[in-house]
Amino acid sequence: MTALRKLNLISRIAPTPSGFLHIGNAYNFLLTYLLTKANNGYLHLRIDDYDLSRYREKYVQNIFDVIEFLGIKYDSGAKNVSEFENKFSFKLRLNEYEKNLQNLKNTYYCSCTKTTQNAYKNGVYQGLCKNRKLNFQKDKTALRLDTKSEVLMGDFVIYKKDKTPSYNYASVIDDERLGVNFIVRGDDLKQCSQAQIYIAKMLGFKLQNAKIIHHKLLLKDGKKLSKSANAPAIDFSLGAKFYYKILADELKLNPKSAQNLDSLLDEIIDKNLHKLHEI
Repeated sequence: MTALRKLNLISRIAPTPSGFLHIGNAYNFLLTYLLTKANNGYLHLRIDDYDLSRYREKYVQNIFDVIEFLGIKYDSGAKNVSEFENKFSFKLRLNEYEKNLQNLKNTYYCSCTKTTQNAYKNGVYQGLCKNRKLNFQKDKTALRLDTKSEVLMGDFVIYKKDKTPSYNYASVIDDERLGVNFIVRGDDLKQCSQAQIYIAKMLGFKLQNAKIIHHKLLLKDGKKLSKSANAPAIDFSLGAKFYYKILADELKLNPKSAQNLDSLLDEIIDKNLHKLHEI
């Protein structure tokens, strides 16, 4: 019996509708699904539409198309674009995000941007606004959380200047609401994980004890695949087995298991699951 199997495991697939999904997204979806189901867990579909400027209906539709294409069956979440927008969008939970702000101490307003001189050192915010006593309405500020240098990201933004929650903050609130205790994400999100666990601790959330697995990234020409870098969208003409094989190869599974999801699931169950945090 592995460490993961002892959990009443609840996980989520959490894509962002800011571009068409790519092979790295498919890998993460499949891995999350398989690990969750291998442990008889519960899987949510949580579409993170926090970035309003990049949101497009066609990207939400692409999420549903890719999940269906890959054969992933989730237990809770929207089934189509209309249902998502009317019942699951983050915009319907703005009061919940604001309410939880009252329980966060050591926050301050900040007018700095990525281009503000001396605001960042090696990507870490230097706290220029910490003692300026800015006003949210007057100074068009964001809201930062004072982390006492306990996280690699430094004091990070939890509410943006447009009065919407940041990804790290909203993700914590939404994960806690869903009861998530198991998260699978890429190596590039380790700092996000650290920031989110810090927020969860500050709020006294159960999420602070979640099991988080960071998998290695799929690379193209030595660089990570991302929507912002225009990574090629998932090619449905290749068939789902093409993407199953990539996962099987990465996990060093029997190539024959790439025939379908059931075979992949059986193969993963036969493996020593507690070592999957090393992939």
